[in-house]
Amino acid sequence: MTGPRRFRAGRFLDAAAVHAAADANPRLRRFMRTIAEHSEAGEVRSRRLLEHLIRRIVDDVGDLHLGNALNRLERIAVLRDNIAAILDHVLEGGTLPEGVRVATLGEYFDQLSTEMRELSRPREGIVGDAPLRLADDAGAYADSLLREFDGGGAAGRHTEPAAIVGDAFRAMPADRQAALRRAAELEPAALWRAVAAESEGGKRAAVADLEARLGGRLTPDELARLRTAVDDLGRARSRGLQMSDARLADALARIGDPELRAVVAGGDVWLTQQLAVHNPEALATLWRRFRDGGGRADDGPGFRAYLRHDMVTYGRGVLGEYSAAFSLSSIELFLKGPDANVKVAGTDLVGIGHDGWVWLVDDKSHRASSVAGVSALTDNLVVNLRRDAADFRDAIARLQRDDPGFTPDPRILDAISRMEDAAAEIDRINRRGSASTRPARISAALEERRLRLRVTSAAGEVREITQALRDLGLAVEPTGTPVPLPPVGGR
Repeated sequence: MTGPRRFRAGRFLDAAAVHAAADANPRLRRFMRTIAEHSEAGEVRSRRLLEHLIRRIVDDVGDLHLGNALNRLERIAVLRDNIAAILDHVLEGGTLPEGVRVATLGEYFDQLSTEMRELSRPREGIVGDAPLRLADDAGAYADSLLREFDGGGAAGRHTEPAAIVGDAFRAMPADRQAALRRAAELEPAALWRAVAAESEGGKRAAVADLEARLGGRLTPDELARLRTAVDDLGRARSRGLQMSDARLADALARIGDPELRAVVAGGDVWLTQQLAVHNPEALATLWRRFRDGGGRADDGPGFRAYLRHDMVTYGRGVLGEYSAAFSLSSIELFLKGPDANVKVAGTDLVGIGHDGWVWLVDDKSHRASSVAGVSALTDNLVVNLRRDAADFRDAIARLQRDDPGFTPDPRILDAISRMEDAAAEIDRINRRGSASTRPARISAALEERRLRLRVTSAAGEVREITQALRDLGLAVEPTGTPVPLPPVGGR
C-alpha cells in the first residue's frame, strides 16, 4: 500500500473565484472584516489570509480524498488480478487453483463491489460515518496555518502582489486615483472583482457589473477614468502574479551573457522573462541564433518577436507532424515517425502503405496556401533517401545485436532496398540526360520502385503545389483542419 502523498490541489484554485466566493458568504465577509480591523495591513491582509486558509484546507482535504481513492484503486487492482488469475485457470481447462474455494471467488467479487461503491461516494470513501478530521488537535492545526502564512508559505502563483499594485496606483494621475477611491468606498467587492478578473470576458463582465452598481453615483467622466484605472491595476496585478522580483533576480543570476541579461531584465514578462525562468538553456540558444542572424544586442523588442516567431513555427511543425502521422490512414507501418526535432533537415515521415508503397512525407504546416518548394523531397531527395535507408538498417542491426533471435519484417527490408535503388537511379538521372526531361524520369523511377512523395498540411492551409512539383510526382495530402494563429507581433 502506498504511503502519504501530497497533491496540492489548492494551487489550482483561481484567486478571483476564491475572492468572489468569500464576498458572497456572510460569515466569510465578517471574518475578513474582523481580521482587517485587527491588522495594520487591513483588508489586503485579511483577503490574503482567507485565500491561504482556503487553499491549505483544499490541499489537506484533497490529500485525504485522493490518497484514499488511490489506496482503493490499488486494492481494486489486486482483487481484479486475483479474480482474473482464478478465471484464467478455469477457462484454460483446469479446476480451481489449489487452496481456492468457490466461496473465495465470491468473497473477492463482494470485496470488489464494495470497493467500487465506496470509490464513488467521496465523503464516505474517506471517513465513512466518522467526523472529517484534518488534524488530531484543532488548535495546533490552526497554529500551523498561521505560522505558514506569516512565514511566507502562502507565496505562490496566486499570492496577491500588493506592492506592485500599490506602485501602479501611486503612478496614476490624481483624477484616476480619485475615481478608484470613490469606487472603493461605494463598491469595494465589485471593484476588486474587476481588477482581479483573469480573462478578457471576465473583466468585461466585472467592469459592466461595477458600472451598473455605481450608476448615478459617479459622473460619466469619472466612470471613464475608472475604466482606465481598473485596466492599469489589472495589468500590474497580472504582471506581478507572473513574475516576482525574487524570481526575476534568480533567473537573471543564472544568465552569464551580460547583454542577454540586460535584455531579459527589461524584457516582456509574458515571454522573454518566462523563458528565462523555465528554460534558460533554450533562451541562450535562441539568443545566439538571433545574434548570429544579425540581431542587435540592445534590441529587446526584436528578440521578443524572434522568440515568438520561433515558438509559433516550432509549434506548427510539431503539431503538423503528429497530426499527419495519425491522419494518414493509408500508411500501415511507419519506419520514421513524428518527433519534436522539427528543425532537423530531412524527410518528416517515412511509412509503408497497406498496398506496399513507400510514402516519403514532408509536412508544410504554415499559412501559405500554395507550396513552390519542398527541398526534402526534391533537391535533397537523394541524400534523404540514402540517410533514411542507412538509419533504418542501423536500427535493425541494433535490434539484432540486442536480440539475436530478432527477425526483421520482410516488408521493411524490401522498402529499404527500394529506397536505396531509387536514390542510386535518381542520382544517375541528376547527372545525365536533358534537364527538361529530368522531372518525368525521376517520377518514373519513383513509380517503378513504388515510392510516393507527399506534402501534408495539418496546421496550415496548403491546398496547392506548383506544376514543377507535380511533375516530380508530388501531391498534397490534407491531414487536418487549419489552425488560425495570431500574428507574430501579438501576445
